[in-house]
Amino acid sequence: MPRVESTRRDVGILTVSRYAGYAFAFILFGIISIAMIPNQFFVVSTRAVVNAPVQVISAPIYGRVSRIDLQIGQSVTPGQVAAAMTNPNIDQTSLTGLRLERLDLTERLNNRTDTLKQRQSQLETLKAQIEAVKGAVVSELNMVVENAAATVNLYQARVDEQDALLEQQTTLAKKGIVRETSYAPLKQKRNAAQFELDAALAELRRYKLVQELVRQDIYTGSSVSNDLSQLEIQRKALVASISEDEVELRQMQDRFKELERLIGREEKRVDGSETANAVAEHAGQIVSVDASYGQFVTQGQPIARSLNCSEAFVAAVYSARDVADVPIGTKALVNMRSIGKKRGGTVTKIVRFFETNSESRYFERFPKAEANDVYVLVRLDDEPGAAGSADGNDRFFGCHVGDEVIVSLGETLISKVSTLYAAVKSAVWSRQVALASEAPGPDGGTRGPRVGKLVE
Repeated sequence: MPRVESTRRDVGILTVSRYAGYAFAFILFGIISIAMIPNQFFVVSTRAVVNAPVQVISAPIYGRVSRIDLQIGQSVTPGQVAAAMTNPNIDQTSLTGLRLERLDLTERLNNRTDTLKQRQSQLETLKAQIEAVKGAVVSELNMVVENAAATVNLYQARVDEQDALLEQQTTLAKKGIVRETSYAPLKQKRNAAQFELDAALAELRRYKLVQELVRQDIYTGSSVSNDLSQLEIQRKALVASISEDEVELRQMQDRFKELERLIGREEKRVDGSETANAVAEHAGQIVSVDASYGQFVTQGQPIARSLNCSEAFVAAVYSARDVADVPIGTKALVNMRSIGKKRGGTVTKIVRFFETNSESRYFERFPKAEANDVYVLVRLDDEPGAAGSADGNDRFFGCHVGDEVIVSLGETLISKVSTLYAAVKSAVWSRQVALASEAPGPDGGTRGPRVGKLVE
C-alpha cells in the first residue's frame, strides 16, 4: 500500500508539472506573438531626431554688454530683460544709413513717377493716333465695300440681260424661226457675265472680311494695315512698360513707408538714452549664451538662444512609398533610446522637403533625406505629471531635444483595445444615464438620473 500511494503521488506530480510546462509554453508563445505583431504592422524609422525651433535674443544697438545674467537651461518669459547694452557714443550708423537710403529712394521714386507720367501720356497720344487711323481705314473700307457692292449689282444686271436675250432666242428656236446654233454666242456672253459676277462677289466678300478684322483690331493686307499693326505693337509695349513701372513704384512706396517707420524708431532710440535692453520675445529655456560681460556687440548680433519644449517635435525620415497611405493624425510611438523610454505622439505634417541649412532656426539639424524620402513630423504627447514642472529649469533636459530616436507609425494592439474599451464604456454609461432619466417616477413624471445607482 505505501508503494502504491507513492506511485500515485509521483504520477500526480508529473501530471501537474506537465500541465504547468504547457501553460508556461503557451504564455511564452503569446508574449512573443504580441511582441511580434507591432513589428509586422508598424512603419518604423531609425533616422529620426527630436527637434524644436530656436528663438534668438539679439542686441538692439551697437555697444558694450553691461549686464547679462543668463545661464544654460534658465527659463525666460516674454518681456524679460536678458541683457543690457551701453554705448556712451550713441551709434548713429544705422540712422545715417537709413537717411541716405531714404534720399536715394526719394530721387528714384520721383524719377520713376515722371517716367510713368510720360509713358501714360505717350499711351494716350498713341491711342488717339490709332483711333484716327483706324477710323480712316474703316471709312475707306466702307467706300470700297460699297463700290464692290455696286460692281456686283452691275454684273448681276448684265447676267440678267444675257439671260433675257438667251431666253428670247431659245423661244424663237423652238418655233423654228431661227436655228439653235445662232444663239451660241449669247451663251458665251452669258457665261462670261456670270464669271465676272462671281469674281465681283468674291472681291466683295474679301473686303467685308478685312472690314470685320479691322473692327476686331486685327490688321492685315494693305500698307495702312501694316502701319496700324506697328502702332498696336507699340501700344502693347507701352502698356507692359507702364504695368512694370506701376509695380516698381508700389514697391518703392512700400519701402519708403518702411524707411520712415525705421527712421522714426531710430531717432527715438538716439534721442532717448544711451542704454538699451535685450528682451526675450518668447517663453523658453536658454540653450546657448553667445555674449559675455564687457563684450562689444553689433546691432542684431545674437546674445542668446532659447527654445520652448512645448514646441518640440520629432522629424523622422521615411520613404515616400511607405507613408503614402498614412493620414495626418496617425498615432506614433517614439522610442527615446538615450533613456530607454517610450512616448506617444501624433503625425502633424508630412513634407517632401524641409529647410535644414539654417542652423539658427532649429536646435538640431534634420536627418539627411534622399530624393525619394519625406519628413514625417510628429508632435509628442504631454507626459503625465509634467505640467507642474513645465516652467522649471530641468524641463529643457526633460524634452530630450537633440536626441536620436526611433519612430513607429501606428497604434499598438493594447492601445487599440484600450481605446475600444473606453468607447464602449462611454456608450454604455451614456445609455444608462438616458434610461435612468426616462424612467417614470412615483408621481408619474420622469425621475432624474440616479448617478449613485448606475453601474459603471
